[in-house]
Amino acid sequence: MDLRREKRYSISVMGRYRKGTGVRFDIAIRDLSEYGCQFADLVGRLRKGDEITLRIGEIGPIAARTKWVEKRTVGVEFDQPLHLSVLDHIIAHGGTNKADD
Repeated sequence: MDLRREKRYSISVMGRYRKGTGVRFDIAIRDLSEYGCQFADLVGRLRKGDEITLRIGEIGPIAARTKWVEKRTVGVEFDQPLHLSVLDHIIAHGGTNKADD
């Protein structure tokens, strides 16, 4: 049983993250909801609980915190949910618009 509180959308959008004022790292975002996203972190520098800022395509910066890290795949929760119009914009420009219930 999936206990997620929201629908997640399959997307394929490039982005980047940064810890504090550190170096930016490019990422491939694969999964998105109004509350968070999942991405591949090829450099493997993130740990659970890290505070980051994130750009999803041209949207951002978005404050977030890592909720889990598994084999260089990272799940983050946004500090503030995305506005639904922002979520729709991101999906329209890089998503399949299919909800993963």
